[in-house]
Amino acid sequence: MQDSASTDANTSDKQKKGIFLLVLSSFTCWLVVSIVGLNCVLQSVKPLQYIKTTRYVPLEQNPLVSKLPAFFDAKERPELLVLGSSLPMEAIARYDAEYTGSFNEKSLNEVRQYTGAKYLEHLIEQKNGTKLSAFNLTCVACMASDAELILRRAIDAGRSPKIVIFGMGPRDFIDNVAPPAGKSPVCQLLSNRTTLPEIFSEVRTLEETRDLLLGQLVYLYKVRTDYKTMLTGWACDLFAHPADLYESNQLAKLSQKNAKEKGVAAATNAAQDQSAASEIKTRQVCKVDQATDQTSTKTQKRTQFADLPEWKERYLPANVDRFEKEKASFQKMLDTCKKKGIRMIVVNMPITNENKEIIPKKLFERYQNEVCTMPAQYGDEMLDLDGSGAFQLSDFYDSAHVNAQGGKKVQDLMVSSAKTLSL
Repeated sequence: MQDSASTDANTSDKQKKGIFLLVLSSFTCWLVVSIVGLNCVLQSVKPLQYIKTTRYVPLEQNPLVSKLPAFFDAKERPELLVLGSSLPMEAIARYDAEYTGSFNEKSLNEVRQYTGAKYLEHLIEQKNGTKLSAFNLTCVACMASDAELILRRAIDAGRSPKIVIFGMGPRDFIDNVAPPAGKSPVCQLLSNRTTLPEIFSEVRTLEETRDLLLGQLVYLYKVRTDYKTMLTGWACDLFAHPADLYESNQLAKLSQKNAKEKGVAAATNAAQDQSAASEIKTRQVCKVDQATDQTSTKTQKRTQFADLPEWKERYLPANVDRFEKEKASFQKMLDTCKKKGIRMIVVNMPITNENKEIIPKKLFERYQNEVCTMPAQYGDEMLDLDGSGAFQLSDFYDSAHVNAQGGKKVQDLMVSSAKTLSL
């Protein structure tokens, strides 16, 4: 009996060892372990940040939307969220750079990545006597639909604020250059943070559902496009080769344009040699101080409004369809705040008259009559800083964005005018 039991035990041990050795020698087993290990390493290290290429930036590291992971991954839960495009973003960041001295105002990436609102917090504490924590979630080229999505995701993630400040301008509703709704960097990044209930509650194709599920389970699958584009860009930079036919054609057109401009410039210079020499002599005889003042004034105006051609592309032709969709998103955001008990303060940001003159007249009137009047219908505050008459050209560094001085003025007026900036 004992020999039989001993034999059975030995057989069982041999079987266990055989299974163990079989597992260890299994290619599939090691493949799964390797993939899981690689996934964990990539998720923690994020090696894409060490690849330098001029063509592509990983979505999670894109300075345009890098604030979003910083907000959703943070342990703190701010009581105030600031949402909007580069108009409120630069108003807050540029003066905070001067107020705190913690970053460089001239560094565009630092301005875009700045998540604080220290001077705003200071003003609110000074006014109400209590400290209020704020998070600056403004993003470059943020449309009304992007702001609505950010707020909705914050609420779904259990990070609902008590107060929302939404700084807006006409561009946030009619931009022709911005990607269509659902295709912006904000939407692409936040789609990766879709929760499991949301995946099955919304109507999606089988392929979309599969991608979202795999993205939730496997980090590498979620960022596969980033790795593909970054590695392609790195290789193209290394070998000085265009990434695709489109880029090749664009480079060829640019080369032809530069050659043509050089040819025209050379011919012009040769033809004007004699007149240039005489003009130099004439200038030496003229009153130097007056000429210098006039030249300085013209140069300053050209520099400040050098962005107007870009705004023409954004405003023209009138995009009525986009306006309707963005207005609906804005209304949805107001409705969400009302249902969730979130106080919302809408700020119509100041822009220069030169910028406003480009906006199609009928669309601008609709923006004023339909969008700017909407907050009052939901019991929210609407602060019209653009119509306040308090801003001069010296408060702007281009046709739409305020400088540090203008940013201070924006925040001073906003806090002094708002009635619901207290908990």
